[in-house]
Formats: sequence, C-alpha cells, structure tokens
Amino acid sequence: MPIIFLISAYILLYLIYRRDHDWRTAVLLSTVSWAVSATVVAEFLSFLSALTMEGLLVAWVVINLGLGFLYVRRYRKSSLSSRPEPQAQPVTRFQQILLIGVVCIIVGTGITALLSPPNNWDSMTYHLGRVIHWAQNQSVGHYPTHIPRQLYSGPGPAFVVVQLFILTGDWFLNLVQWFSMVVSLLGVSLITERLGGNLRSQLIAVVISATIPMGILQSSSTQTDYVVSLWLVCFVYFSLTTIQNRISWTYVPALGASLGLAILTKPTAYLYGFTFALWLLFVGIRYLRWRVWQPLGLSCGIIVLLNLGQYSRNLKVFDSLLGPTGQDSDSYGLTILLSNILRNLALHLSTPIRSINLITIRIVTAIHQILGVDPSDPSITSPPGQKFDIHSLVNHEDLAGNPQHLLLILLCIVVFVLFRKRLKTREQLLWATYLLCCLVGFLLFCFLVIWSPWRSRVHLPVFVLLSPWVGMTLSELFKKPIANAITAGLLAISFFWVLCNETRPLVINTKFVEERKVETIFNQSRTNRYFSSRPKLAKPFLATVDYLASQSCSDIGLIIGGDTWEYPLWKLGREQSKRPLRFEHLQVDNPSSALASHPPHQDFEACMVITIKPEYLKQTDFQLGDRSYRQTWEQGDIKIYSRS
Repeated sequence: MPIIFLISAYILLYLIYRRDHDWRTAVLLSTVSWAVSATVVAEFLSFLSALTMEGLLVAWVVINLGLGFLYVRRYRKSSLSSRPEPQAQPVTRFQQILLIGVVCIIVGTGITALLSPPNNWDSMTYHLGRVIHWAQNQSVGHYPTHIPRQLYSGPGPAFVVVQLFILTGDWFLNLVQWFSMVVSLLGVSLITERLGGNLRSQLIAVVISATIPMGILQSSSTQTDYVVSLWLVCFVYFSLTTIQNRISWTYVPALGASLGLAILTKPTAYLYGFTFALWLLFVGIRYLRWRVWQPLGLSCGIIVLLNLGQYSRNLKVFDSLLGPTGQDSDSYGLTILLSNILRNLALHLSTPIRSINLITIRIVTAIHQILGVDPSDPSITSPPGQKFDIHSLVNHEDLAGNPQHLLLILLCIVVFVLFRKRLKTREQLLWATYLLCCLVGFLLFCFLVIWSPWRSRVHLPVFVLLSPWVGMTLSELFKKPIANAITAGLLAISFFWVLCNETRPLVINTKFVEERKVETIFNQSRTNRYFSSRPKLAKPFLATVDYLASQSCSDIGLIIGGDTWEYPLWKLGREQSKRPLRFEHLQVDNPSSALASHPPHQDFEACMVITIKPEYLKQTDFQLGDRSYRQTWEQGDIKIYSRS
C-alpha cells in the first residue's frame, strides 16, 4: 500500500531522534518533524500542480531515501545500547490498572476511528469538502466555493488528510485525530514530569487527559481540535524544557515548529499558546538579555514559513491573514467577559436530563440579570438568532461538555490555593505560573471569541493542557486514597463515551433509549454511516448519487448553501458512477468568485447542475451565461438541471 512510505518516514525519524532522546521525547520530535514534512510536501506539490498519487509517491520516496541516508551515516557506528537508560520506577498494581484502562480507551477509540467513515457535520461540509477539491485540482490553492470555510480555516490537518485520501481513500482519515490523542497523552506525561511529577503523577495526569469526554468523542472523527491540542502540548513541553535548561537551543526549532503547526491548524492556538510564549520570552530575556532575538527569530521564522502559504492565499482572496472567520466578538468589556466566562463554563455542566440543564440555565440567566446583560444578546451570541441554551446530547462530539473534569479543575484550584505551602517555593512558583498560563489563555478566548452552543469542543486544548497540573495537584496535595478514588472514577465512567458515541457507537446511542433501536458501526453499512449525524439527508443524497450514476455527464456544477454536505455527493457519486466526476461551484457570491476565471476552473462547462438553494427550487429552467439548463430530476430539496 502507498501509505507505507508515510509510515516508514515516521519510523526513520523516530530512529534518528531516539539516539539522543528518551523514547517519549523522540515520539514528539518525530511527530512534529513528520507533520512539517507533510506540510512542505503539500505546499511544494501544489506549487507544481502535482498533488497526485504519482507526485506524493515521488516526494515521500525522496524523503525516505534522505532520512535513510541520514540515519545510516550518523548512526552506523553507534547503537541505542550505548545511551544510558533511566532507571525504571516500580509499578504498583493500581498503576497497572490505570495503564490498562488508558490502553482500553485508546483501543476502543481506535477501532471506532478505523471502522467508521467520517460523518461529522463540519467534516462533511468543509473539512473533507476542501480535501476532495484539492485532490481534484491537484493543489491546495483557493478555488471558487459557496463554502468559504473550506478556504480560510486552518488547513494543517487537511494537508495530511488529503495525502491519505489520495493514497488510500477515506479509510484512515479518522486516525489523524486518534493518533493526535495518543501522542498528546505521551506529551501530557512529559509535561507532568517537567512539573516535578513521578510515575504515579504522570499516570494520573494521563488518565485525566484520556478520559476527557470531548476528547474521547473527537478522537475518532475528522475534526481538528485534538490536532491543535497535540501541537500545543508539544509546544508547551518543548518550552518548559527550554526554560528549565536556561534557554538552551536544543528544542528551539521544535517549539517554533509546534506552535507554527498549531496556528496552521486552528486560530485558537494564538490564544491558548500566547501566555506560554510570553513566559518563554520573559525567561529568555532574563538569561540572554538582548541576545534573545536569536532563538526568538528562529522560532518566529519557522512559524511564519509554515503559515506563509495559507497567509498569502487568504490575503489574496479575503484581504486578511485569517479570512472572514465571523467568530470575533462585536462587544467588549468586563460584563461581556464575565458573561462569556459563565456561558462557556455552563456548556461543560450539561447533563442528559433536561430539567437539570434548565436549572443551570436559570442560574446563569439570573446572574446575567444582575450584570445587566442579555445572555442571548445577538452581539455576543452566534449564530444570529441563537438563544442561550445547554444541550442534553452529552455523547455528541459537537455538544458534549466535560462536567467531571471542570469540577475537578475547580476543586484542585481551591486545594492548591489553600495548601500550596506544602510545596517548596520553586514548585509553588512553577505550578502557579503554569496554571496562570492555562487560565489566561481561556480568558483570552472568552474575551475575543463570540459565544455559541458548540464552543465546548474548542475548549479541548485547555482541558488537555490542564491535565498535567491537575494530575500533580491530585498526587501531591490530596490524600492518596482520595486521589486514587477520583482517578479510578474518571476512568470507569469514561467508557460511556468510548462505547456510546452518538454518531459512531460501538454498543448503543440515544436511539436505543428513544426508539429501542441498536445501531452500531458493526450493524450498519459504511454508506449509511456517513449520514448518522443527519439520517434525514440519506434518502435524497443517495437518490441523487444513483441518478448521477445513471447519466453520462461527468462535469457537474454545484449551486449550494454555505453549510451544505458536499463531501458525500463527491465520494459516493464517484464510487457509484465508477467514473471520474468533476464538480465545480457555480454562481458563487463571495470573494472566492474571482477565482472562477483562473485555471483550472475557467474552462469548466457543466452538463448538469445540482442545486439546493431555495431560489432555484421553484424554477424549471435557468440560464448560466449563454448556456440554458432545464430541470430533469428532483428529490426533496435537491434539484438537478441538465444542459439543454
């Protein structure tokens, strides 16, 4: 299989780094370096319009040859055994149970990720929608689209996903998030070690991170929040190591690459990584004085280079580095900040019982009345018309909260404030600074980003980064039986989210409660699983795919809305038709429309047009330039017009 070249490159990177680093650090360095390589490959092949199976094979073969030569040249006269290994710490029976539990979570989510097709709403709309456009255009360049999020949103994970898609189809796409979770757990253990934690503390921290409900649910999807969590974990670990080594140069390139990849993945990285970057800068000034510009310049240069392609594409089309995200708050001030803090925290107090959620809603609303703020004010709430609410679907990757983790974090903060004097002065300062960096990152998010009921998923990096601190607090400031009971409890209840994922269930989901139906990834076809988030879309979409397969037309125009499920039309349409179908967006009414006159789009002439836009649903024919189209098929809200 062609994917073997991607895997072998990663293994070679690990062998190269393993010679000089412990195995966990070698994994982090290998992951960062591999992702940088994948980014360079995607950008370089796109520049040549060669993002194809052949282009990828040539690129990764060259990378493998280069890494193989480097490994043989540098390490043929030495062996791993020449490097002294740290003395292994004894593992208790309880720690073995914790480790087995984490492995079970990893295996359960891994099976889910591998056997279930991508079916997340955002993935169907823009995460994978752009991937299939890129594969068709043989480039990651911007293109005319009705869904601007396909263009301006962070493309980092999609650079990897598009290469997997071209080489293997969509069988392994969910594994990008899953692998990010696994490596994040290693990074969490390393950060805990940097905070002074022993093996017990590290295992507790790993359990806390592994059992985050939103993390479990997202780890088997093609969302991107665990990917950005991974890069932030890497950045924080390399930053802590650099700080504790008095700004040595060892990990400066790695921390620059980690933050660059995080920014390339999601703009929230600017907010969550900002305070840690400030910490690094202040310590750098303390030790290096004016010479701090050297490591700072190298790190910033790497960050800019990794994002330069996306920055330039966004500037060209949207006149903005980040594009029109629409997530910026329209109102600022102390009361607005308090409102956003309350409403964001409330998302993590959701329960399956609506009456309990209503109590939380009433409490938050009452506090807003004291503040003199409407919790559903359109200027501080997204999307327009959205009311402040807390959903009861606690096993869905777009809505789930992390109630037990939030309560544990608050408890640990109280315990740390009350009993911090049990720690040495340096430990107090280190822990307090780390906690402050995490909390200020969350406050920046609440200050700058407008609230919506789906925000709990983008809080995932905060919970992951707080896991080492909570693990240390539990193991050092709590009595051992209490800490063990809390950790075991988190582990036990976490299997609800492992087994009962709403859109990719291993055992059951809410349909068992509501309709007494057992629907799992094992008893449904892969085709039907694409629509598990929105089953009502299955019938019209599959009927459309069947109609496309019955026609001889291969050039298909799309006139759709900004939140339309585009990916299933492409993926299933091509499979059913068993011929290459070309899709292009027509009648685009946003800044990307200017790209319609650029190659490879300028010569496109659709022989059929699929539309879901309401203004076309009452028409039996319409005109596109000098071409006339007449309705030939209809199913639900989908119409197809054929060229006259």
